[in-house]
Amino acid sequence: KETDETGESKIKFVSGSVEAACGLGLADGIVDLVETGTTMRAAGLCIVETIMVSESVLISNKHARHLPLVETMRKRIEGFQTATKYQMIQYNVHKDNLEKALALTPGKRSPTVSTLTEQGWCAVSALVKKDEAAQIMDELIRVGGDSVLLFGIANTRM
Repeated sequence: KETDETGESKIKFVSGSVEAACGLGLADGIVDLVETGTTMRAAGLCIVETIMVSESVLISNKHARHLPLVETMRKRIEGFQTATKYQMIQYNVHKDNLEKALALTPGKRSPTVSTLTEQGWCAVSALVKKDEAAQIMDELIRVGGDSVLLFGIANTRM
């Protein structure tokens, strides 16, 4: 809206790194789709107003000719989403403490438990939520876990 105070407003469509427009003096403000805001903050910008919260969805026609391709896309998206929420934890634990350790790491479906060559010990692998991982690592040590490792996940198919 044009006023005596603000003057004429011009809206232009720009694609690509629109955050740079402010820094280059090409714009006083921008409207952008922001997922995390990392690039925006790196450019020294901040959110003035949230215009809209949106959601991305995969939609399929149940009579589509390429339903297997749609299902492959769904699995890929689901795999990426799982990878962003979970990490793989691996640790060793004596069988006397296994039940307590498994209570901390039930996994998404179930943990993998393997017998070690050292008598009475086993290795456990399980998915844990990223935001709980550090606490779980500490708790595993308290219940007798040893050699606790945490791995990032690039992608999954489950």
